[in-house]
Amino acid sequence: MANDLNRILLIGRMTRDPEFKSVNGSSVVNFSVANNRTYMSGGDKKEETHYFDCVAWGKLADILKQYAGKGKQVAIEGRLQQQSWETPEGKKASKIRIYVESAQLLGGSGGSSSNERSESNSGYDSGMSGGYDDYPAGDDDIPF
Repeated sequence: MANDLNRILLIGRMTRDPEFKSVNGSSVVNFSVANNRTYMSGGDKKEETHYFDCVAWGKLADILKQYAGKGKQVAIEGRLQQQSWETPEGKKASKIRIYVESAQLLGGSGGSSSNERSESNSGYDSGMSGGYDDYPAGDDDIPF
C-alpha cells in the first residue's frame, strides 16, 4: 500500500498580526496568509488572491508572535487539516487550515505597519520537517 502525503509549501503575506493564545501551557498563534497568482487569459493579464488560515504551536508560535506581523512576507511549510462541526442550526460545516511546522520570514513588510518588526529575515523549523534544513553544513561544506 502506498503512503499518503500531506505537505504544503506556501509563500504569501500575512493579512493580520498573529493572534496569540496559551492553551494548556502551550503557545499557539492563528494568522492568515494571502497568496497572489498572476496568469494570462485571452491575452489579458489577470490576478487572483487566495486566503489561507494558519495555526502554529510551541516555540514557532512564540517566534511568529514576536517577529511576524500584518504585511510581512512569510514562507510556511506544514500540513492541511480539516475540522468539522455542526452549527447551532444543525448544519454540518468544515474548514481546512494549514498547521505550520516551519516558517521563514522573508523580505520587507510590503507596506507601512505600526507593528514593523526589527528583524527582516528570521526563520524557525519546529523539527518536524525532516528536510534539507537538517543538514548542519555551512555554504563552504556543500560538495557541489
